[in-house]
Amino acid sequence: MRRMAVLLVLCLGVSACGHPGIPPAALQSPTVAATHSAVPTAPVIGVDLYALSNYPASQVESDGRRMLAYIKSTLRATAVGIVWNFYSDGQHSNVVEATSQTLLPGNVAILTKIARQDHLLVEYRPLIMVTHRRNEWEGTIRPTNPVQWFDNYYQTELPYLKVAQRLGVSEFVTATEMGRLNSSPLWSSFFARVSHVYDGTVSYAAWDQDYFAGPGHFLPAKDLGMDMYSKLHLPPTASSAEVTDAWENAFAKTPASVLQRTAIDETGIEARAGAYTNPPSLRIQGQLDEEVQANWYTAACATVHRYHMRGVFFWKVDLTDFPAHPATSLSTFEGREGAVAISRCAEILG
Repeated sequence: MRRMAVLLVLCLGVSACGHPGIPPAALQSPTVAATHSAVPTAPVIGVDLYALSNYPASQVESDGRRMLAYIKSTLRATAVGIVWNFYSDGQHSNVVEATSQTLLPGNVAILTKIARQDHLLVEYRPLIMVTHRRNEWEGTIRPTNPVQWFDNYYQTELPYLKVAQRLGVSEFVTATEMGRLNSSPLWSSFFARVSHVYDGTVSYAAWDQDYFAGPGHFLPAKDLGMDMYSKLHLPPTASSAEVTDAWENAFAKTPASVLQRTAIDETGIEARAGAYTNPPSLRIQGQLDEEVQANWYTAACATVHRYHMRGVFFWKVDLTDFPAHPATSLSTFEGREGAVAISRCAEILG
């Protein structure tokens, strides 16, 4: 978060989108080596560790040790979601590629090994940045040749799937918020190909509006995920209890059988007065209010607990952050009440 003060993902033609603060350009116990059989008995408390670019292995090692220690010791998380960028040259392109800015599979492996040493659970979740557009959100992707697109995406993801299999990472979130491809019949064969290489949990993170639209919008994956940035009709001075009620009401119409299969793979909000009405936006000017962020995170944990969901991952810390000297952007939770709220999630989830 050190480099980001404004939202660079602009949502055009949709009412909201995920991944605020992205610039242009059943999980496993780490004590079980190379196996996917260990399933946690309590919901996962995760923090997304985002690599904005690729870095030398030595820097990945040093930055990874610092940030994973922060995630484990200060935030008291039980898991890390390692997140990196793939790129697509336009919303109608049939190509998804790893560029020189994409964190290399070997560097992802370095972070995974450090996380396991820190007794953190690990999930992988690549994002797709759509270049040459003001709106870089992957939710706009609609390829001209879906068969070619799915094959290309699988080949791009394949080296990371092999790392996940080799290191025993037990969940791979294969795609995020790709709303315009939800109806494609090709997801079934894509998931089947993934499962031939990687035998851990294969999941998908839905855009919140698609998730709340119901099972007809779900992809054919056993384990579900979603990104939570829903606009809540709350006053700027809403109490923690009021924010939690609003969160729980948002999920109340979702069947229990679906909720218990669901992890919140990404959620976040600015520490800004009034941010409840538009959580993904980082372009709105406003006054610092740390309670807004803290209330949002507390509500996320309470909702996971109430509905027996698989877990929650908080968006985000950057790989190159220095929590001892956090950024001043309103999206940053390091050094603020938001970080304290994340650290208390374990108490809520028992």
